[in-house]
Amino acid sequence: EKGEEVTLSQFAGQPVVLNFWYPSCPPCRLEMPDLEQSYQDHKADGVQFLGIQLLGLDSVEDGQVFVEEFGVNYAIGPDSDGRIVRDYGVISFPTTIILTEDQRIGRKWAGVLTLEKLDELIQDVVVE
Repeated sequence: EKGEEVTLSQFAGQPVVLNFWYPSCPPCRLEMPDLEQSYQDHKADGVQFLGIQLLGLDSVEDGQVFVEEFGVNYAIGPDSDGRIVRDYGVISFPTTIILTEDQRIGRKWAGVLTLEKLDELIQDVVVE
């Protein structure tokens, strides 16, 4: 739901794809359709997707416009205090982290993902 706070503990027991991005980042824009497609492909398997927007260069409103423009259906929200970015040691954007069912980091990928690469990373984590 729009405006609802999301916590990782909601996804305990499920693999989670965390995508760190911000609206004015060209490579982030480039991979967004593939992330959406992967979400559609994997949601039946219980894989959760979460977009985490870096604030500072862009506003929450910029993020909302982006989500609507790209037709993103998975949960996306701002990292309001920058804590999530710090906790996961994200230094470049986009970065995608795939958490295992027990919320350990299974895979970490800095840079643009293609649908194929993302599927491969998800398979690595889900099958382990």
